[in-house]
Amino acid sequence: MYETIILAVCLTRIQTLCKEVNISVEPDPAGSLQLPYHCARRGQIEAQKWIEENPTWHLERWSCHPHGTLRFKV
Repeated sequence: MYETIILAVCLTRIQTLCKEVNISVEPDPAGSLQLPYHCARRGQIEAQKWIEENPTWHLERWSCHPHGTLRFKV
């Protein structure tokens, strides 16, 4: 089962326009994203990739959760 990194992002030019982005990732054999270290490491990597591909958005925060279990209010 995939795990999810949830990004809260806002447009750079219109900072009140925000959305949630769900990135599904395969679990790492070394440890679950539910562990803080793994979430911090993998979340930072995936968030950076997303921001590089979407330069008009900026990252507010991210979190790691089992697929589809939490939503930010942005």
